[in-house]
Amino acid sequence: MGFPKKEIRKITRSSYKCLNPSLDLNYPSFIAYFNGENSAPDELVQVFHRTATNVGEGRSSYNAKLTPLKGLKVKVEPKILAFKSKYEKLSYNLTLEGPKYMKEFVVNGHLSWVSDGGKYVVRSLIIATHMDPGRIPDSFGGF
Repeated sequence: MGFPKKEIRKITRSSYKCLNPSLDLNYPSFIAYFNGENSAPDELVQVFHRTATNVGEGRSSYNAKLTPLKGLKVKVEPKILAFKSKYEKLSYNLTLEGPKYMKEFVVNGHLSWVSDGGKYVVRSLIIATHMDPGRIPDSFGGF
């Protein structure tokens, strides 16, 4: 994201070196960059891998519900997470497909995992932008 090593050391209090840096951490939210800065064809596909942990009691199932993102195709696989026990971990993939360079500055939607019966909903924000990830805007929208 363009932070100097000195600043990262201040925050983490560590001199750790990341050998394989990735923006795809197991965070509950997603951000995809469609800024035309790679050699991809006209369409760009970005896949995010996530792991969810069942913190509920025993067996439970969650169904995926997606809100559309303007100008993008969004899908999640599998569409159902069926946990058999407490603390069990299951993985899923979220795929975003769209133009190499988005016209809109930012579009957003969300992925909701809804429990059987609808008692629980776990919602994750999905952001797609044509912003350069190396340039973070300040609080007033400038750089």
